[in-house]
This record gives sequence, structure tokens and C-alpha cells, in this order.
Amino acid sequence: MNYSERDINKITFSWLNSINGISNGIIGKFIEYFKTSRNIWYNFVSEKDNINFINENMKTQLIRKKNEFPEIILEKIKKEHVSIITIFDNNYPNKLKNIKNPPYILYAKGEISSFEGILIAVVGSRKATNYGKWVTEKLTKELAEMGVIIVSGFANGLDTIAHKTAIKYNTKTVAVLGSGIDIIYPKKNRNLYNEVISNGMIITEQTFGMSPLASNFPNRNRIISGLCEGVLIVEAKEKSGTLITASHAAEQGREVFAVPGNIDSIYSKGTNKLIKDGAKITTNINDICEEIISLKNRLKNIKKIQMKQLNKQEEMIIKLLMSGEKTIFDLSQSLDIKVSEILSILTILEMKGYIRQMNGKKFMLANF
Repeated sequence: MNYSERDINKITFSWLNSINGISNGIIGKFIEYFKTSRNIWYNFVSEKDNINFINENMKTQLIRKKNEFPEIILEKIKKEHVSIITIFDNNYPNKLKNIKNPPYILYAKGEISSFEGILIAVVGSRKATNYGKWVTEKLTKELAEMGVIIVSGFANGLDTIAHKTAIKYNTKTVAVLGSGIDIIYPKKNRNLYNEVISNGMIITEQTFGMSPLASNFPNRNRIISGLCEGVLIVEAKEKSGTLITASHAAEQGREVFAVPGNIDSIYSKGTNKLIKDGAKITTNINDICEEIISLKNRLKNIKKIQMKQLNKQEEMIIKLLMSGEKTIFDLSQSLDIKVSEILSILTILEMKGYIRQMNGKKFMLANF
């Protein structure tokens, strides 16, 4: 059967993703080798002996699944009411597309529009203190009242409180799972799972049926921070998965907010260290609002840019600048384009009035 480009992307990436051991990075190697999803799907069997980045067992599993897979996956997403979003789809979140190692495939339930607007992650310890619970509810409530979309990891503790508070105060919330979209973990959050779908979105890069393995969560955390403009860490131990989210956020150029805590509490050692290392100390909503106001202004400016009038390279630069100011070298590295070429494109965008140059050879979106 000759599938549409959108269907072939869904089928191909979910087929690759369904094989144990084929990571997001390996899917990237498939794209590098075959160039398109269609070529992967139709030419894998004839090319398999020339491929050295997967083992023979993986090749055997792929071939075994290939003939029956299209109908199975298309029926599965219909039955489960799941949307599959690939990196080539127009509704794939732009902020996530620009991170290092973006997921090639996302399984989603809920409102796709939950990616639109200002997204802030609120994350913290599974075993939270009463103080941590109070702070999470207070700051999430105030963010919700500003219309900010709340992102978290659906875990026990502060993640759960963040989702519930967002729903209570009528803002959208996005839960990023470390399991398959059809696996509810923790099980006690079954009702919350359905509430999130009705008030936002559940997403994961894990295939159907995937258990919540410990190794899935560090990768899950890069998606949480990658979707957002900033990450608020409420409580975290000195060695905590929450700090992995903060680390991803810093690498991705996102703002890291951290709530200070009792110096004797093990649940504040991580957040206090983040503040010592340069995270923005957050004691009230105004500490976040300073950044939010800046974000709102940037969003207004972005809407005034006529994206259809830009070529592909100009558009990519504008999208990178949506997250804040960048140097020529930042842009060159992110886009893998020579500095001299970047400089030429920036000059044109500056002449069009879309960007302006700051001190230190930094560029940002212009104020219209």
C-alpha cells in the first residue's frame, strides 16, 4: 500500500520505536542513512546487510514485525484514541524540536493546543514535605491564574500536586510519562490521568506497553524541560532525578527557578545547591513574573513576524531566538551552519526589522 507522507512517518517511527534497544539516537542514524521515512520503510530489507548501527537480533525483529505492523499500529492509535506526532509534523512543538536529541515520535492523548502559549514545568520530590506541597500549590495556582500551561512528570508527590492544582484553577496541564501512553504509573493516578486528558495532554516517546523503567526517566526529563520556557524546582534531594530536569533545562537555555528550603532538610539540599550554582532564587510569583512578562512580549512580537515570507534558514533562526537572545556561535552550533553564513542571514533579518543586535554579538527578536 502507498501511504501518505504523514502516515508513513507515523508507521516508520513507531515500528522502529517498538523494538527493544532501538533508541531515539538510533532512529536518528536511520534518518541519516536513509534520508526519509519512506526510504526506511520500503528499503530497509534490501539494505539491512549494509547497516552496522543495529545488531542482527534487531534486524530480525524489524523484519518479523514489518508486514503486519501498519494495520496493527493504525488500528491501535484509533482504538486507544492516541495521536502520533512525528518531528516532521506541523503540530510538533517548536521549542522541543530545537533541543539536543529531540524525540522523533510522541504518543499523545488530549488537546494538541496544549503546546501553544507559555509553558512552565513545575517539578519536585516524590516524598515531599508539607512545606514543599504548600509552595507547589501556591506557585502553581498563581501561574495558572496568569494562563501559564503547567508541565510536569505525573510522578507521586509534587508532580501530582502540580497537575491537580493546574486543573483546579482552570489552566491546561501537560503530563510527560516515562512509560507507554497506555500504562498508567503510578496506578493510583488513574483518575488524574483522565482529568489531564480532559484538561490538557498526556505525552510520551515510549512505545505502547512500555513499563516505567528507571532508565526511561532521564530521557523523559529532557522532554519536560524542552517543552517549556522555564523549569520551577520546588524540592529535590542532593542526588535526585529532578536535578536531571534542571540540568537539561540549563543545557537547553531554559530559565531554572529554584525554591530555597530548610538547610537541614534533605529535600532542600538539591534546590539550595541549584541556587548556589546560579538558578534563579524563587520566593514568590514575582520572581517568575519578571521572566513571564518578557516572554509575553516576545510572543506578541513573534505573531507580527511574517513567517511565510522567510526562507527555511531565516525561519529556523527566528524560531531559535523565540527562546531568548543567542550569539552567532550559539546559532551556528545549533543549526550546523558556518558562522559566516549565519552572519549573512542575521544581517538580512536585521534589515527586515525582525531582529536586533545586542552587546557581545548577541541577537534577539526586535521590539515592534
